[in-house]
Amino acid sequence: MIGPLFYPRRYPPSPLPRFPSTERLIKLPVGWLMERLTAPLARWNPASLEVPDVPVPVQDLPRAFEGYRIALVTDLHRGPGVPAWWLMEVADRATDLGPDLIVLGGDFVSHSRRDLEDLPEILRRFRARDGVVAVLGNHDHWIGAAAVRWTLEAAGVEELWNTARVLERESGRLAIAGVGDFTHDAILLDQALASVAPQVPRVVVSHNPDLAGYLPRGLRVDVMLSGHTHGGHVRFPWFGPLTVPSQFGRRFLAGRVRVGETELVVSRGVGSAAVPRAWNPPDLPVIRLQRATER
Repeated sequence: MIGPLFYPRRYPPSPLPRFPSTERLIKLPVGWLMERLTAPLARWNPASLEVPDVPVPVQDLPRAFEGYRIALVTDLHRGPGVPAWWLMEVADRATDLGPDLIVLGGDFVSHSRRDLEDLPEILRRFRARDGVVAVLGNHDHWIGAAAVRWTLEAAGVEELWNTARVLERESGRLAIAGVGDFTHDAILLDQALASVAPQVPRVVVSHNPDLAGYLPRGLRVDVMLSGHTHGGHVRFPWFGPLTVPSQFGRRFLAGRVRVGETELVVSRGVGSAAVPRAWNPPDLPVIRLQRATER
């Protein structure tokens, strides 16, 4: 596979929000039109949803968390091209897998705030032993982060916005942290992990995997979970995607990638934005934490 030929320029995360002025002026109306023109071409087949089991080694993982399973559901993109019935199917599938935790990786809608209307009903179908947590994506900021946050709250989904939740089992602990969107929000990793003891393993959720390329040296992040790339969205046979929304090109395209001391898992997502997916099935990876003897 050759692609991609086009991807964003390099730029670091910011501790301050970046207002999506260009996106709202150009990408939002163009995407809104494209999505509605191409919606009749979208095809969703439950049999095409891939559910890979992704074992990930974690140093000093407490025995109580051996085999801990996290279902990663990203890039729902509810809209004309992604019907409610499909996302309900995804939610039921994720719940039926019986994960310990469900992580929603952002981009709940694409180009219209109206597409949030039935999302609470959809999101309530996600259920797991330790609940459902979420972060926001770039499209959520395009249409209005406050509206998306209200939707998550209405559905009982906990947003991890530059903060962490520490899970406890027996005498063991595991931290699940989330940060703001790489493109438009503040990235405050130190704040998110400030309350987590150094010996506690950490899973960080970032909508955009590019954050993995900028992790501060010495900051412990055992696992990072992301989406955003759609696996290239349209992947031409024998060539691959023409474009990927990652500064690192194919490196963070999809799947499990080792980045320094961090295991990065990137989902291709379950939805579609602007144009339908092609030669690129949706996926719902289940991350299975394992004890690592060496790092």
